[in-house]
Amino acid sequence: MLALIARVKALLLTPGPAWEAIDREAADPRRLTLRYVAPLAAIPAIAIIIALYVIGVQAGGDWHRAPIVSVLFSAFVFFGLTVTAVFAFAHIINWLAPRFGAERSYRQAFKVSAYSITAAMVAGVLAAWPALQVFALLGASYSLYLLFLGVPRVMHPPPKSAVNYSIVVIFAAIGVALVVGMSAMLVAGPTGNPFPQFPRLQLLERSDTPVLRGADAAPPDLSGVLRPGGGGQVSNGDLRGAAPAQLAGLERVAAGVERTGQPGQRTVRLEAEYRGGATSLSLQIVYSPSIAQVIGFGGVSTSEFDRETADGYSRRRRVGDAIIVEDWNEASQSGSYGRLVDDSFYVRATGRSVSPADLRAAVEVFGEETLAQFAAGS
Repeated sequence: MLALIARVKALLLTPGPAWEAIDREAADPRRLTLRYVAPLAAIPAIAIIIALYVIGVQAGGDWHRAPIVSVLFSAFVFFGLTVTAVFAFAHIINWLAPRFGAERSYRQAFKVSAYSITAAMVAGVLAAWPALQVFALLGASYSLYLLFLGVPRVMHPPPKSAVNYSIVVIFAAIGVALVVGMSAMLVAGPTGNPFPQFPRLQLLERSDTPVLRGADAAPPDLSGVLRPGGGGQVSNGDLRGAAPAQLAGLERVAAGVERTGQPGQRTVRLEAEYRGGATSLSLQIVYSPSIAQVIGFGGVSTSEFDRETADGYSRRRRVGDAIIVEDWNEASQSGSYGRLVDDSFYVRATGRSVSPADLRAAVEVFGEETLAQFAAGS
């Protein structure tokens, strides 16, 4: 480990002398893979796990995290593809060698391939935090610089061909990196998106109400999801009144309405916040003739799923003419419950320090009367 750290430090701080030392070393590709390439490739792989499962991803104003099985699989795929790419890239460097007057030597080419990834792999630790992921590109750029310095020092092309050889190898490296990235996405998920539905990432600790999980967990009773409700009262066309002053025993502290689009085809969105002590609940009501484009699902092609996670569940199912969407985190007593009706009206409650029953009850307050108010207000 100390030798690995010393080599990483030398390549990052004094790359010229480091490449000259590497040129003189006898290196076996398999041994170099186990002692250098694999430990470095593990850095961004672990960062993937931290970023997607521990920290999560922010989307649509919410924080989400992926199921641990999917995250581990994605990290493993990335690790395997990275190691494989080092071997493949070494073959490319070796194949190009005689075209620029250098002698073929796979061992020398492998040293160039293996050590040139140093900066990119070390910078991969930044991928653990979404806000810093863009800076990982700096590490990738520095790896290209290492490659530019390493090719002539290790492969020994004639001086007049050294720069051209390095430039061609750099373009090949970029191509290999793109192939690895695209392959990782396609292997991890047939749609190119490994995590199409993230369970909610929850940040609280309190848990008062147990939630059943596993094969014996009974699905919630959804028989009443279409019953009509009233909600608040709209006065003089102000749709903020549709959010009642109290909901699920909590006081409303904020409310706002947004309209977008042309008259008659507008999307109307109401958002309201409710709080009471440590408990909070966010209400979202959306009316739109093209609801699927607004919330990301809707219509006859909408898929259904029922996923158990380490801390709860994530579900989407049809019940009559409605689509019910649920996310729940047992450890923090947090989650969301949404209902889409007539492919035009969507009500969603998101809360913490609550229960699934609280969220469902908050959504079921709103029914046909509220839908009519929003349709008229569009």
